Amino acid sequence: MTEYKMMQLNEYQQMFDLASYAFNKEKSASREKRFTKLCSKSDCFGAFKGDSLLSQLIVRPMEVYLHGQTFKMGGIGSVASYPENRGGGDIAQLMTLSLEKMNKQGQLLSYLAPFSYSFYRRYGYEHCFDELQYTIDGSELPKIQKTAGSIRRLEWEDAKLILKATYEKRYAKSVGPLKRSQWDWDYSMLSREDSSIAVYYDEKNEVQGYLIYSFKGQTPGTFVLQEMVYLNQSAFKELWNFVSSHKASFHTFSYKTGAHEKIAYLFDNPRVKQEIVPYMMARIVTIEDFLLIYPFKEQAPQTFYLKVEDEQAHWNNGIWKVELFLSSRKVTRVKMEQEVPQDILLSGTIQSWTQVFMSYRTIEELVFFDRIKGTNKAVIDFSRRIPEGTPVLYDYF
Repeated sequence: MTEYKMMQLNEYQQMFDLASYAFNKEKSASREKRFTKLCSKSDCFGAFKGDSLLSQLIVRPMEVYLHGQTFKMGGIGSVASYPENRGGGDIAQLMTLSLEKMNKQGQLLSYLAPFSYSFYRRYGYEHCFDELQYTIDGSELPKIQKTAGSIRRLEWEDAKLILKATYEKRYAKSVGPLKRSQWDWDYSMLSREDSSIAVYYDEKNEVQGYLIYSFKGQTPGTFVLQEMVYLNQSAFKELWNFVSSHKASFHTFSYKTGAHEKIAYLFDNPRVKQEIVPYMMARIVTIEDFLLIYPFKEQAPQTFYLKVEDEQAHWNNGIWKVELFLSSRKVTRVKMEQEVPQDILLSGTIQSWTQVFMSYRTIEELVFFDRIKGTNKAVIDFSRRIPEGTPVLYDYF
């Protein structure tokens, strides 16, 4: 009989062995150190027969920004099974167990990087993030007039507090990015041992941006822009000037960024190779508590009824009465559906509601494609309460 449980410190070695086998990763001391550090910070779930681990997943506790509000989030990763155990339903059991744990811990959102979008839709997750990937020939790099200020290359220990503060200034009011703790920064940089850091200081010697980059591309001669953050136009210009200064040594420049970062039109030749690639999925874990703190636009008091279908998280199923006031709100489950005014009822799955509240799709788009149902009046009124934005995520787990 298979046992599904949270795992302890003395079982992490089995988890590392399974992850290495399932993802065909070479074992190394540095990789094991990083994996153990992740496990010690996370909730780890495993399927066992006797003392043998068959399947696993890890939920890392994090926080994310959403329109200026901070939400607790459970980041799922290292989902793996040995080949002979795949298809037996163990991952489904572990996903259910992890959702129940996240619900109890107040992790209102959950993200994951899917190997299959259709597979994780079974568990209430939906596509909510895209990446924009640029592949730029050295001759196509932008030619930008130099501005005041300077670029300084720093070591990680000298730069880490600077990077954290600059990142927060840029993304605290964005849609979906990780609110990185110092632990998150330190852990992320463990996998970037070959990376370098450049920081832009303005003429007042104040930090206005940074670049994390690497010369270790998938092919020789590739300069990889891993993360560029800028707070003003001068920082944007000087960071790109810094990148361009390397074109004598590198023939290709690779840059993965958020889908909102459409900057090719600034290049002399805007026909650089650019590709929008589907990225991570997300789901709302606990709809009631989520609605209580979601940053709706403040307008006149209004009431909506939201019907939620969630096959994996039973606590979300039903109709929720959302009463929005100017300085407070109330969210209650409706017991008698026949008492709900149909003209202000909107219905959808947890996947569709996640896309709406994460600003990945508008409610009008989802109504057009029959993902959400409701009267035209209810759709228009509710749409006016959802803040605009584009989901961005620069982390992988």
